[in-house]
Amino acid sequence: MKKMNLLAMSLVSAAALSFSSCSSNDDLTGGGAGTQSQADGVYMTLKISGATSHGTRTGVTADKTTTENGNTDESTITEGMMYIYDGNTCVFRKVITADMFKTAPTQTTAGVTKPIKVAVTGAITTNKAYYVYFLANKTSVDDPIAATSIFTSTTGGADFATEKNFVMFNQNDGTNKAAHSTVTFTDAAKSEATPAAAGEIKLDRVVARIDNPSFAETVTTVTPATDTKTSINVADVVAGISYDGYAVSNLNNNSYVKQNWDSKFETLNVKWGAEPKYFLPKSDYGTLYNAEGLGNFSSKEKPVSCKYAFENTTTDVDEATAVYFKVKVALTETAMTASDFKDGTFYRYDGRLYTSIKAIYDDAATGAISNPFTETSGITPEQVKAKISDADGKLTTDEAKLAKFRKDYKIEVYRQGTMYYRWAISDNAYKPFIASETTHTYSVLRNSIYRLNVTKVSEIGKDVPNGPEPDDPVKNPNFYMNVTVSINPWVLNAKDIELK
Repeated sequence: MKKMNLLAMSLVSAAALSFSSCSSNDDLTGGGAGTQSQADGVYMTLKISGATSHGTRTGVTADKTTTENGNTDESTITEGMMYIYDGNTCVFRKVITADMFKTAPTQTTAGVTKPIKVAVTGAITTNKAYYVYFLANKTSVDDPIAATSIFTSTTGGADFATEKNFVMFNQNDGTNKAAHSTVTFTDAAKSEATPAAAGEIKLDRVVARIDNPSFAETVTTVTPATDTKTSINVADVVAGISYDGYAVSNLNNNSYVKQNWDSKFETLNVKWGAEPKYFLPKSDYGTLYNAEGLGNFSSKEKPVSCKYAFENTTTDVDEATAVYFKVKVALTETAMTASDFKDGTFYRYDGRLYTSIKAIYDDAATGAISNPFTETSGITPEQVKAKISDADGKLTTDEAKLAKFRKDYKIEVYRQGTMYYRWAISDNAYKPFIASETTHTYSVLRNSIYRLNVTKVSEIGKDVPNGPEPDDPVKNPNFYMNVTVSINPWVLNAKDIELK
């Protein structure tokens, strides 16, 4: 699939073949007769480039995806393993190290190695095509195209995306299958001056990139629909909103080395490993009423530009790789003056926003809402407020007390005016999210950037990251968001989204 524009790199190396097994030894023994001829060594050139816009299904698509260059840290190749295959059998592999480069590769210039000679004591089959693969910045994989060849992580793939050490392998999709580079040796290749030229290898990074989301400048408050049943009196309580940080969840801990598709290259197969299946699973962020994992969120004091992740694809929104948004509400002067807590905390009950328990009592007395405080006859607003107050009269920091309050009264408590939205990521080109469909595919694909841009917030969010969804039978807040996503070469998936 298509992705970040990587630098183009030409690696000149010498390759000797053994037809008994894949070997990294310089001295190999071959055998046979007929088309084989004896040689002391054989030479070949290996050309490597990052995937740009090769027209793949998951790459650049009109009006859906564009391309974006990787930075130096994401594009540098310091070493790698070159593989030569006879069909599906690896017959030779060799580490290409930094000192083998005559010209070091950079973001804009080709990298060329010094000629490398591999001595042989047997025979090389000439006039026969062999497949060539290259695994960048990792040399410990013996047979990268095998279905059993996988990468395993405990950080969702982030350890395969370290500074100047991003792991990359041959692009593999319907346009450019992994075996898109071949080399054929002739007698001329026995001379360093006339090496055999392998076809260009197009590389994909094995991870996706999830960028720090952004809010459009026009998004300054919540603008619910006129018929909203979940954010009825927003204008009375909310003076404005601001983006305050993000976190990611469900980062797959496993990946095939070679991107894995069905035989028609229409359906992506994802590798699942043993538990833990995910790094930062959805469950790390709490329950319907309890907030957890808040330390995973970025902030103005702790900015995070992006996260890297292995591929994931699913039709189960709870299994999807997702972004959590943290959004801060500024209260109106009137709402703040009447508030129980002077830190910006507010409540939502029965679709209405409140800043005091007494206001909930007052609305219940008029019949506008049902009274949630019926478990104890005669309980007063001050007694209810005390259930979530500390000894100093401030909002408690005891999450268990807040969770019990939320569950008992079906009242959402937005601590210090903070609300959350969860956005399950879908790819713009590979089975993209379509609003009219009832079944959706959520995906992140390797060598793609996912960049969310919030263009509208049309509903009040959740008071905890994993608060109830709209179809929850117990509590039914209708949360949505409109998002714009970009994937870049990197392929950039940019997506405008509306938060609801």
